[in-house]
Amino acid sequence: MRKTLAILAWAAIPALLMSACNGNSGGSSGLGSLPNAPAASQHGRIHHNDNGTGDIHAGGATFPAYGYNLGDQPVGPYTGIQPTPGPGSLLYNVAQKNADGNNYYYCLTGSGTGRKEFEGVIMEGTDPCAALGASPTGFGGRTDPIDFVGSDVAMPSTECCASGTPYVASGYAGTYGQPFEFPTYGGPIVFPYINEGGNGLTGLGSSQLKLSTWTYCAIANGTIGYWDDGAITADNGGTPVAGHQAVYFYYRSDGSGTTYLFENKLSNSSKGCNQTFKGRYAHAPYGSPSRSAAWTFPPVSLTALAWTGPTGTQTSGSVFSGASGNPGILQCIQGGTCGTSGFPYGTGYAEGAWAAAAGSPTVSQAALLNGKKFVSPTDVKAVAEALKTATGNKIQFGEGADGISLGSSTPNCQLYIPPSAFVNPPSGAYPMVGLSYWLFYGKNQTRAGSNHFTDLKNAIVYLDSKAWNNALPGLEYTPLPKSTHAKIQAALMGSHSASPCFNK
Repeated sequence: MRKTLAILAWAAIPALLMSACNGNSGGSSGLGSLPNAPAASQHGRIHHNDNGTGDIHAGGATFPAYGYNLGDQPVGPYTGIQPTPGPGSLLYNVAQKNADGNNYYYCLTGSGTGRKEFEGVIMEGTDPCAALGASPTGFGGRTDPIDFVGSDVAMPSTECCASGTPYVASGYAGTYGQPFEFPTYGGPIVFPYINEGGNGLTGLGSSQLKLSTWTYCAIANGTIGYWDDGAITADNGGTPVAGHQAVYFYYRSDGSGTTYLFENKLSNSSKGCNQTFKGRYAHAPYGSPSRSAAWTFPPVSLTALAWTGPTGTQTSGSVFSGASGNPGILQCIQGGTCGTSGFPYGTGYAEGAWAAAAGSPTVSQAALLNGKKFVSPTDVKAVAEALKTATGNKIQFGEGADGISLGSSTPNCQLYIPPSAFVNPPSGAYPMVGLSYWLFYGKNQTRAGSNHFTDLKNAIVYLDSKAWNNALPGLEYTPLPKSTHAKIQAALMGSHSASPCFNK
């Protein structure tokens, strides 16, 4: 049976980096086991009966989550067997630094489900956490609400924090105070594909798939139906990358911040799909109405975060199918949870760290055109260049993702960086990136564990530490600029006349 999404990325990271991240000389060999399948290599990392009241439960966005837990999903309820985050991950490292016996658990549910849990729209914190790639069912936590959530899209004004919004109507604003929302780190959004062992796009040989802006737009909107399309062939030196095989495109079926970030890039009129294409793309066969690369679909709802693009089989021959979470997208491309239909000719959109971690079969990532150069998402400097403008002075305090004030009484505690700050990276940078957020309750909910508040605070401090940000590129993530980290820490601790944004 074909294995999917084997977590092996840390085997390629130098031992020196592993040691620096972990802050201890112990731990595993660095080879992660398959997600959701506790193995002997995980011995000592599992609570067989998680009854530690000081343990911390979180969940939500999948985009940044490989860095949070290395794919060790805490499947099931807290009373069962739940793997803790893999050695070298952010939440493993901070637990080791705390050295108080408390663990962190992060259940991948997607940004939309994470925000609904945070705001009290749903109460699924204690429901079992689903396996990677499955539709979300809960967070596997001890209580409702869980401690914090991740989202790739900041809260819009329709959800928080004025009267009548869900966060207020649920009573959470009164009980838990105003939210503390801040960016964590970023990474590339990639087009994954298979080219391994005689499978997939073997016409490339050992070369990396190249996709111009026109071409990846025409793939995403269903205009291009087959891998031997002339546009793909032209991007890759004139040789078809595969035979006459239909393109299988996988999109997120869950409420996804990655979907929002991806479609936000496609709909852009400057360097996205709605630009005025020049050169060969301004002429037939590219410029004709039947060969348009334009993104004409409705905007993604900031609340539902649902894919608005093509679904099902297109007249061009391509096939669009949904999958849950970044891991679910990769599993489908690998011929796993979606079955073998379309394998090995699938692509879609996913966060780069998950693609880099996928094995058996391994998953490659296309280079995308930006200016006159095809840029690889694995080029650390090129991705960092794309996110270097997400600086502290781009933070919009107290603003919602819809560009409207949240109406918070503590606007200094909601740190939002609009996608406009990074949607059009300079020429030569990787052209499609995003960043993610953590959402904490400003007034920490009462817990029995005496170290609970301290452990939560320590996680925020470690997120912005030099050790963690030095480790991020090895996972195909990108740290945010120092000025952004400085403002996060100032909000956490309180500065000038402002009170700390995180309190007991």
